[in-house]
Amino acid sequence: MEHFGIWSLLPSVVALSLAIGTKRVVPSLLAGILVGTMMIDARVNGIIHAILYSIVNLFGAIAGHPADPDAGMRGMGLVKDAGRAELVIVVLLLGAFIGVLNKSGGAFAFGQWLAKKVRTKEGAQISTAAMGSSLFTSAYFSSLATGTVFRPIYDQMKISREKLAFYLDSTSAPINVLIPISGWVAFMGALMVDNIPSVEDPIVGLAQTIPYNFYNIIILIMVFLFASGKLKDYGPMKQAEKRAQEMRHYHQDDFSNEVAATKEESNTKSGSVSDMLVPLGISVFILVILGLWNYTLPMFTEVPTLKFGGNMMLIISFSIGIIIAFFKYTKKNLMSAKEFSDDLFEGAKSVIFGAVIIILAVTIGDLMRAAAPEGTGAALYIEQVAQGVIPNAIIPVSVFLISAFVSFSIGTSFGTWAIMMPIAVSLMLATGGDPILAAAAVLSGGAFGDHSSPISDTSLMSSIGADVKHMDHINTQLPYALTSAGIAAVCFLIAGFII
Repeated sequence: MEHFGIWSLLPSVVALSLAIGTKRVVPSLLAGILVGTMMIDARVNGIIHAILYSIVNLFGAIAGHPADPDAGMRGMGLVKDAGRAELVIVVLLLGAFIGVLNKSGGAFAFGQWLAKKVRTKEGAQISTAAMGSSLFTSAYFSSLATGTVFRPIYDQMKISREKLAFYLDSTSAPINVLIPISGWVAFMGALMVDNIPSVEDPIVGLAQTIPYNFYNIIILIMVFLFASGKLKDYGPMKQAEKRAQEMRHYHQDDFSNEVAATKEESNTKSGSVSDMLVPLGISVFILVILGLWNYTLPMFTEVPTLKFGGNMMLIISFSIGIIIAFFKYTKKNLMSAKEFSDDLFEGAKSVIFGAVIIILAVTIGDLMRAAAPEGTGAALYIEQVAQGVIPNAIIPVSVFLISAFVSFSIGTSFGTWAIMMPIAVSLMLATGGDPILAAAAVLSGGAFGDHSSPISDTSLMSSIGADVKHMDHINTQLPYALTSAGIAAVCFLIAGFII
């Protein structure tokens, strides 16, 4: 027994259906894993045993077991290999690093410095896009910090709050998908390594998707074209701009208290521009040096490669960034050692929910990829059915459109990626296509919903950051997002035929 036939897909179908219906990713992923473990147990020990041991099997799969090639075991869950433990450490360190960077007030100081350079409407909008794109450590922080800095400037220059929200939303999520050292790198990298056999290093895998990440590239190009005046507003945004010219703003009173609270919390320290740029810049510099050493220098010299991969590089770079931040902040009395420690722990705590999603996502992926009776064998089933039947040329555009629909429906990129990545990559591998292109289509489709769905937390943060009614933001942004998605779909269709 290598798979369950069409029933092999049931865990993914359950997770996807519940995610769309309930808008809650964690319970949906848990349900999908539960269905998969019950299927496996029922086939071996009977349905009664599967019911009685359902909870044990559920958490047993999440805890997992190591890979054992000699026994034909792919491994599963948290203890599949050392990379899974490194992944959790990366997530926690990233949260801690972002936490102290946010509390330092450096990002706000950077924004205020940038705002002083603004003289024209185009300059204000380009500066907004630049600042939103530069704060790729956190989509939330990008929207809130940039919005706080530029709201008064937009009001003064009679630029609509809806336009501000569009810039906040369309830079925060897409730039996090494109930059392989962003705040989302741990999750995306884990999915790449787990699903694509040729990808052994997460950073390398993500870098390979960049040229094909059409939606995220196109929406960012559109942002700067609108900001510079090269593209003219249309649809509801045009009406919003007209209202702004007539000083008829629609502010979001429901969120005013939350905005004030967020602003107060985020700007508790009187940091300088260097308080953000120095620790973050050194961290990025270390990561680039390690990447060049491991991936580029060996191609031209006899320099041996490092004995660790992308996750460990991230751990090293984030750790050094945190150390630099500690000495810088304590030396200038920006924070005491205790305050720094508290902010580190608060930052780490803020990403625990994301770490849970990552663990569940890789577990359901393990269940679907592994042949029965270790898993359901969904990947093998898809390969057998799709081979010679589905042309690989149409898979990228199909995957992008389905992922975009799913992410818009459930309001999250992470949940969409977790569910769609194993299916998309398996289909592409089965038909002899490029799995990197399929992965890029999933990443692009997930990002579409993450920044355009009315139930997306990223979109909500952009509305809060701009202090505008949430549905006004969604309605004015959606035509632009759909335009970008349409162009991206054509690009994926063309790429499917030529790659």
